[in-house]
Parts: sequence; structure tokens; C-alpha cells
Amino acid sequence: MLIIRHIRHWYEPRIPHMVFLDGLYAGMLKDDRLQLNAPRGKYELKVQFGGRVPIGKSGRSIDMSVSSTKPIEVPSTGDVEYVFHDRERLWNLLFDIDLIVWVVSWFVTMPPLYKILSDAFFAVWLVRLILIRKKYYKITENIN
Repeated sequence: MLIIRHIRHWYEPRIPHMVFLDGLYAGMLKDDRLQLNAPRGKYELKVQFGGRVPIGKSGRSIDMSVSSTKPIEVPSTGDVEYVFHDRERLWNLLFDIDLIVWVVSWFVTMPPLYKILSDAFFAVWLVRLILIRKKYYKITENIN
């Protein structure tokens, strides 16, 4: 039995993740745990959130997903559990704080420097997210 588990903090929303084995769709992780009856062997496990977004009527699209891939091995007897979590917790926490301050700025006048710093931080966060989007999660084997 192959078990995939998502480790998240209490403030992180329960977002569905797609699970792929060797590039084939294996299931949707709707809560924090997914059990698969996979035969013994070596696989490439991929955990992904999001997908392709179409652009106009031309049929082109942009890949807006974040994912990670890891080679795994399923034993012939017993269960194996792999856990994944977000590598970018510090960045996301800083982004969440900035988002809260941005909402507060609707009601309270902020210094002009705040707008410059906030926009710069958002740009850096977005570029970083694009650069690491194929290695967004950290997947490890959970040894009991």
C-alpha cells in the first residue's frame, strides 16, 4: 500500500493536489491523505497543484501549476508512506503578512515607502515562485 500525506500548518487551506505515478494520474489528494494500491516496483511520484490555463481562442495555454517529482519504491509487503510539504513556508508567511497589511491600507493611510516595498516584495515572490515551480514541494519517505 502506498500512502501519500500532506503536512500543512493549521492556517493553510486544504487545497486538492493531483498525484501521478510514472506520469499517469493516480488520484486526487482532497484531504491530507491518499492511499493507493500500487504493485511492487519503482515509480516516479509527482504531486501537483494547479494546471494549464488557456489563453484566448488560439489553443495556447500557460502552465500555472506548482509540483515536485521524486523517484520512489513500493515494497512487496507492508505500507510505505511519503509525505510532502511546502518548501516556501517563510516566503508564504511573509506574503500573507504583506497581504493583511495591504487590506489594512484600504482603511488606513500608509507611508509611500510601503507601496514601493510591497510591490517589490510581490515581484520578487512571484519570480521566485516561477523559478521553483517544478520543485515547489519537498517529498520525503516517512519512516515509522
